[in-house]
Amino acid sequence: MKESHISEMRAFNRWYTAMIGVLNRKWMDGDLTLPETRVLQAISMKDGITAGEIVPLLHIDKSYLSKIIIRFERDKYLTKKVSALDARSYELHLTALGRREFEKHNQMTNEFVRQMLERLPAAECEEMIQCMRRITQILGKVE
Repeated sequence: MKESHISEMRAFNRWYTAMIGVLNRKWMDGDLTLPETRVLQAISMKDGITAGEIVPLLHIDKSYLSKIIIRFERDKYLTKKVSALDARSYELHLTALGRREFEKHNQMTNEFVRQMLERLPAAECEEMIQCMRRITQILGKVE
């Protein structure tokens, strides 16, 4: 392992996170942080998902997730229902308001990415996507 590889990867991570704005308090100038948006996405993708399923999916701290769920329940973005499989856990369901909030953030993010990609020549865009797929394949082995 070369020390320069560590430095290069960390430099790329710093550059990319700054470029896409994930360090901003609110994601895409919306009302939610990026982790909050990702939690909404997880619930949107699997209606009835439990917090126990979200933790490993997002690699999120349990107590932080709990705070997000409490906020979402208070803001009427989700409802909780006791799980039929395990009475100690709750299934999470987006409300109509929660679905609208997720869709709003999803559309803003899609538009941000669209605008970024439109500034690239088609060949470079395709090359970048191929590289991203390869990075995912490689790093997926160390998860």
